[in-house]
Amino acid sequence: MRSFRMAATVSSTVKNKFVRFLIVGGIATLIQYIVLIGTVERWHWNAVLASSLGYFMSAIANYLLNYYFTFRSNNRHGFAVTRFAIVAAAGFVLNALLMELLAVKLHIPYVVSQVLATVGTLSWNFWANSRWSFGRQSAPHGADVQRRSI
Repeated sequence: MRSFRMAATVSSTVKNKFVRFLIVGGIATLIQYIVLIGTVERWHWNAVLASSLGYFMSAIANYLLNYYFTFRSNNRHGFAVTRFAIVAAAGFVLNALLMELLAVKLHIPYVVSQVLATVGTLSWNFWANSRWSFGRQSAPHGADVQRRSI
């Protein structure tokens, strides 16, 4: 009985869009941090460049997971990916600016700087993607933007 309650709790929690967003964000963040730490420690890259590469690479996984899992979008990929790319580009710039300020200008350790930059981009990414990239209201009125059933 206990395992059934736990499964029901997990199931209802995953139904919450923000919780699903956090799960996807955790996966994307893991990708970004692996790239960041790997390139800084192994190849001695600049932290801002390494973080930016990690952000870019994680954006691909982030798009696919958000499209299918978090927002369960019905928008066609051509429509959603364009909007997602604009949101991701703004997040990319925000992340790079925060890393430049924190790691380079203020000399905060790069991993701590990345944690702060991640927190700084989280709210923007959720709001913009839920309202604009994947939201049901995001389709132009009368446009054929629904994904075809297979």
